[in-house]
Amino acid sequence: MDTLLESAGTIVALILSLFVFSYLLGDNVLYRIAQSLFVGVAIGYAVVVAFHNVLAPKLLSPLVASIESGDWTRALLLGIAALLGLLLLTHPVRSMSWLGSVSVAFLLGVGAALAIGGALLGTLLPIANASASVAGPVDRYGPGLGLFSTIVLLVGTLGVLVYFQFTSSSGVRGGSALQAIVRVWGRLGRWFILIAFAAILATAFMSRLSILSDRIQFFWDSLVGLGG
Repeated sequence: MDTLLESAGTIVALILSLFVFSYLLGDNVLYRIAQSLFVGVAIGYAVVVAFHNVLAPKLLSPLVASIESGDWTRALLLGIAALLGLLLLTHPVRSMSWLGSVSVAFLLGVGAALAIGGALLGTLLPIANASASVAGPVDRYGPGLGLFSTIVLLVGTLGVLVYFQFTSSSGVRGGSALQAIVRVWGRLGRWFILIAFAAILATAFMSRLSILSDRIQFFWDSLVGLGG
């Protein structure tokens, strides 16, 4: 029985994989079937995981425990969170969508605050610290190459900032020499941006190529297993 179920699962996986690869021939019904199945399964799995890992242990169980213990302050806060979550269910209803908009506005406000804080603490400050630090590259690559890496990092970071901030015709005030320096430095920053995008694109291509090779290997192993 287990072998039969495993073989059936392999066959279904092969068929759905072929449905996905049929998109290479253009958008078609088979690809849309696989896409709809994937979206449906992903949403169902996300709902189950959210309930068991978030709602039940972090909202429902603490809310019941707070009511039973008489901790009404915590129960009130958890109740407000539950109410905001329930209000989201009214958003698809046109006559009651304004209730869901309250929860959406709260989510957007909290999300924007977290994004700004994360960008500041997780991106801008580390970049500024890395650009101004010489000890790290020197310790890692040695005095010569480490100092060169620090200079490249500093020049590239400032060049990108110059490119986004001062490359417009009215962005720089001063003499022609200053404008020429800013213009050249901004173009250098543009090349740093292009190099960074190229590296990101190459990394994405390599990851997709790895997935493709893994899927081809799955085809081969599955066909050999079913044939044997």
